[in-house]
Amino acid sequence: MLSVVNFVRLVKIAAWAVFLLVFPPIAFANGMYAATVLLAVLGLLLDVTALGELLPPSTQPKVRRGVVATLALLHISLLVLSVVRLVSPRYGAWQRIAGTDEWNNPALVRPEHGPLLAVGGRGDVFSLGKEGRFVPVSDIAGPVYVVGAGAHRAWFVDVEGKFAWGYDGASLEKVPLGWGASTRMPEGAALDDAFFVVHSRGLVRVERDGHHSNVLDGASITGVATDGSRVIAVGSHVFVSEDGGRHFDNRGATGLQAPSVYAGGDSYYLVQGGIMSSRLFVSEAGGRLEERKAPVRDIRVLAVDPHNGRRVWVGTWGEGIWRSEDAGRTFQDLELEGLEVQSLVVDFAKKEAGPEAWVAATNLATPSGVFHHAAR
Repeated sequence: MLSVVNFVRLVKIAAWAVFLLVFPPIAFANGMYAATVLLAVLGLLLDVTALGELLPPSTQPKVRRGVVATLALLHISLLVLSVVRLVSPRYGAWQRIAGTDEWNNPALVRPEHGPLLAVGGRGDVFSLGKEGRFVPVSDIAGPVYVVGAGAHRAWFVDVEGKFAWGYDGASLEKVPLGWGASTRMPEGAALDDAFFVVHSRGLVRVERDGHHSNVLDGASITGVATDGSRVIAVGSHVFVSEDGGRHFDNRGATGLQAPSVYAGGDSYYLVQGGIMSSRLFVSEAGGRLEERKAPVRDIRVLAVDPHNGRRVWVGTWGEGIWRSEDAGRTFQDLELEGLEVQSLVVDFAKKEAGPEAWVAATNLATPSGVFHHAAR
């Protein structure tokens, strides 16, 4: 019969095995190199101080030393490899834009026919100039959150919930809200003449004059995207509007928990995120949702061509940027590993040389910032 002492010992060994053998390799495989360094150091300390005592008393000394040495070698290897990756990450053709490495959790947005805009620094708005550097948009009083962009205009909401700004690179509109402060970045999407924010009780549509209405009152919504005048909202069900988000049709249950949605070119993509367990679905040209094999374990954001829904780029946590030309059936690795991609903007219009792209990314140990991938 198993004694209490032996039972406690087995529990400790099981917990130790999970910590030592599972978490560090998974963190390394997902590009979380700073976290791997921390886990490897802790694991190595535990290897040399206490692991031998946890093994059963009947374990032969040679076996005991072999187990400790094997795990210590594993942690030393992961530690060295992670440090190398942190010092010389595989960015490939991506280049960090000067002046953005000090930005905290940057975010990007770009109207199809407008400038690239970024929220960086202390939540201020910047526009990418012709010299390849960001310059402040001084008339928008930050800090703000990105809501989304239509064909010509991007929308921002201030963190106090008092105003929204619509900006097209030349003119600026200030819309009164009076919502009150938000504790987190709102999930949203935008057209030129209105924007949408996911609310705890549904979906809110905000007009350019500040009037807002609950267009999906009571629905469980976790993501919203726009595709021309079409609006797609998802949660427990898929809701599609063909009139700019004034009226929605229920297209059926998703069967997913808290999905996000990305749209373009008469297609839309759903992502169910999870810790190293993302799932990817696509509806091509109004067809039914079909699951695609995700190229990586942890998808963070997508960018879809507004004119060809089969072209999609995928940003990840630690596993780089990937692109597909066939609606997610196959993918090409575009590098930029070891970073958490927070937003991804692609200029699909440059078809001769290939798309131009920008990524806002961060990491626990390396500088965050905005990275540029030139068309080629």
